[in-house]
Amino acid sequence: MATYLRAHFDGQSIILDEPATLTPGQTLRVLVEPATDSLASPGETKLFGACKGMFVMGGDFNDPLDCFADYRE
Repeated sequence: MATYLRAHFDGQSIILDEPATLTPGQTLRVLVEPATDSLASPGETKLFGACKGMFVMGGDFNDPLDCFADYRE
């Protein structure tokens, strides 16, 4: 499972901007990607598409619900 962390580069090291809840000694795979201006702004936590592929909608998702039958007339 992926964990997205906000960080900045100080010229020598990547410094995390928030606490990380990782297991000490855990092996990690790190992908460094420059953030867009909107994502880099303080307080911004939107990661559009971060959950892509994690949920599957049922084939009957758009079908009318029986519990609302009285309101469909």
